Amino acid sequence: MANMNTLFYQDQYRREFDAVVLSCAADKKGWAVILDQTVFYPEGGGQPADHGFLNDVRVTDVKEKNDEIIHYTEKELPAGTKVHGVIDWDRRFDFMQNHTGEHIVSGIIHQLYGYENVGFHMGDTIQVDYSGWLDTDQIREVERKANEIIWTNQPVIITYPSKEEREQIPYRSKKELQGTVRIVTVQNADICACCGTHVRSAGEVGLIKILSSEKHKSGVRMELLCGKRAFDYVCMLQDNSHEISMRLCTPMDKTAEGVARLDEALQDKNRQLTEMTALYLQERMNKIAAGDLVMDVLAGVDRNSLRRYADDLVKTKGCGTAAVLNRRENGVFEYVIITSKNIGLRKLAKDLNGKLQGRGGGSDEMIQGTFSAGEEEIRRVLCEILAADD
Repeated sequence: MANMNTLFYQDQYRREFDAVVLSCAADKKGWAVILDQTVFYPEGGGQPADHGFLNDVRVTDVKEKNDEIIHYTEKELPAGTKVHGVIDWDRRFDFMQNHTGEHIVSGIIHQLYGYENVGFHMGDTIQVDYSGWLDTDQIREVERKANEIIWTNQPVIITYPSKEEREQIPYRSKKELQGTVRIVTVQNADICACCGTHVRSAGEVGLIKILSSEKHKSGVRMELLCGKRAFDYVCMLQDNSHEISMRLCTPMDKTAEGVARLDEALQDKNRQLTEMTALYLQERMNKIAAGDLVMDVLAGVDRNSLRRYADDLVKTKGCGTAAVLNRRENGVFEYVIITSKNIGLRKLAKDLNGKLQGRGGGSDEMIQGTFSAGEEEIRRVLCEILAADD
């Protein structure tokens, strides 16, 4: 990387340095500054760039182009200026923890299953794509073994072997490499060609937590967190679990059982509510006079009950067309319109939705959706369109 004095490779823990500005040019990202040496790591290998300051000027991004490391700054730093650089160490160490943690996980997956890391992105979480599928039990085993590497504080070793030496090393790499190759070895876990920054030993990673996995192409996409990010995530889960346990009056290690009981009680309440709603709608229907077009406006009724009520108005009460609306708290009306007449509701839905700021559709016999107009306007348009097609 870069044909210059890359201090971040000489000492990945170095936070400050002195340098001279070689060039500075206006850029759409601010000012593009090149130094005679730098501690700032440029974006590469899936790892984001360092941020920090050159004197009192903020460095917002760092890229490598044509073997030169470009620091994008908020202000101009003319050529010849002597600068004191300071990187955002918390940001750098976070990347070191997460990048090393990813190496550990990828190396163990390669050891156990022979899968390759075919995609890597470091954002709010670490996202990695592997070339084969892993089930829940396999992922749990990978996570356990990865954390054993941390618990035993395995060393992280960086070497630059010759071509002949590399031929004897079973290292991972996404492509054929030429010239000087940087090999990062996590003892008993991984050997990988990598240009990123890493911690000195696995113990500094602290913790690895795999958050999720999903099918991706012919393999699996996995999300994980390492180090302080993983610790903060576990603390958040604990806070949430404590809040849930307090609300359920259930110990934290029994919250799943408490939620299951709550869900069962809620389902029972919903069944009771459905039965009471059915009785209420039956009484309401009994008081409605049958006709070619019947409209009724309700509130607080679920969609299934709304649909059954409209269906009963047509099939049991003998109405030609039933238009039933349910007023939501935000003023929007859910609607279900059912007909026994040959008026082609499916075609009329577009006209209704257009005039009543609606969304929805269906078949010639039933349409459903929402209207955002006022109640009187809805009544007027329904009468106008549905009666016109009688």
